[in-house]
Amino acid sequence: MAKLKSTKLVLGLGIVLALLIALFLWFRVESVPEYYPVKEVYVDNLDSIIIQKDSLIEPIVYHGNPNLRLVKGNERKELFINLMLPSIMIARKKVEYERNKYQNLHLQSEQGNLLPKDSILVDSLVTYFKCNNLLQVVEALEVQPVSIILAQAAIESGWGTSRFFLEANNVFGIWSYNAFEDRIAASQSRQENTVYLRKYDNLYGSVYDYLITVARAPAYKQFRKARLNTKDPHKLIPYLVNYSELREEYVNILRSVINHNNFTQYDHYKLIHFDENNPFWKNL
Repeated sequence: MAKLKSTKLVLGLGIVLALLIALFLWFRVESVPEYYPVKEVYVDNLDSIIIQKDSLIEPIVYHGNPNLRLVKGNERKELFINLMLPSIMIARKKVEYERNKYQNLHLQSEQGNLLPKDSILVDSLVTYFKCNNLLQVVEALEVQPVSIILAQAAIESGWGTSRFFLEANNVFGIWSYNAFEDRIAASQSRQENTVYLRKYDNLYGSVYDYLITVARAPAYKQFRKARLNTKDPHKLIPYLVNYSELREEYVNILRSVINHNNFTQYDHYKLIHFDENNPFWKNL
């Protein structure tokens, strides 16, 4: 009788153990994040804009812009935000990826393990970002909060209604000084000189170029220094005083746009887990 009870106990424990293993494997499979591809969406109309459902943003690169002049008020704002968030998140991810790569190069340099080709790359990066060394390049590529990027995008593009936004994907009013790059002329000149703005293939390109411009331009040196120490948008925006000729008034407008639209909520949003081996992502 004792032997029978012992056998049943062993069988019972075996069944329980099997169930626990099965449950563990099920949870493990369920917890493995699904890889999303970076999608290209060609915008034909307002309905082409994908509304983001939660704080995990889909990796979408939009080509072409819908005419947001056709809608007004909160509807325009909602569409603009959903249009911009994927490009902002992808561009931030790309800059963070490059920053990590250059940080690894810096560590190799400190250890004396740089290859000759890497030394050439380091020299070109230091020159391009107008820095004294690679560590300064890494620091220059620290990204600012989403709330600031989105607020500047809204201001500079008139919530997606400016001619530069609609015709050139130029969200942030970035000027062009190179006659050999794609660009469009502004309707107004400065001291009889024609002003040109860069033309981009898509919204991602505009956001990425804006992030690199802020990382390079001497006018934002204090802004770059400040964002190494804080991610509070309200502490950072005063350092963007040189972004516009409006100076302090521009800072006040930025603060108002961030607060009125509760943009700080987006500072906690994340890009959904996507396949970083995707060729399209790698070539962005």
